[in-house]
Amino acid sequence: MQIRRFLTLILLFAANPAFAETHEHEVKVQNSPCLGQTVEEVLKSKIHTRSQRDLGWQTFHEEDHVEVERAFLMNKSMQLRFRWRINADGSITPISKRAESLCTQEEE
Repeated sequence: MQIRRFLTLILLFAANPAFAETHEHEVKVQNSPCLGQTVEEVLKSKIHTRSQRDLGWQTFHEEDHVEVERAFLMNKSMQLRFRWRINADGSITPISKRAESLCTQEEE
C-alpha cells in the first residue's frame, strides 16, 4: 500500500511540477514544530472525534506568499479550518485563530 502511494506521488511530481511545489508547501506546514510535536501530530490528537471528516490540505498561491489550509467537517454544517501563511523568507505564520491557538499551551 505504501509503495503504491509513493509511486503515485512520484508520477504526479514528474507529470506536474506545480503539484510537487504545492505538496512541498503542505509538508512544510505539516512538519513545523508545535507543542513538542509536529502540526500534523497535534491536529490528529486534537481533532479526534468519530463524527469528523477530514477535508484535507489545500494550498492557495497569492502574489507574495502561499497560504496552506487544513479543514475538517465536524457535522453537516460545522467546519474547522486551520490556515497558515508561508512567507517569502520561508517562515510560517498562523493566520486563522484556530491555527494560532493550535500550538499555544493550554492553561490548566
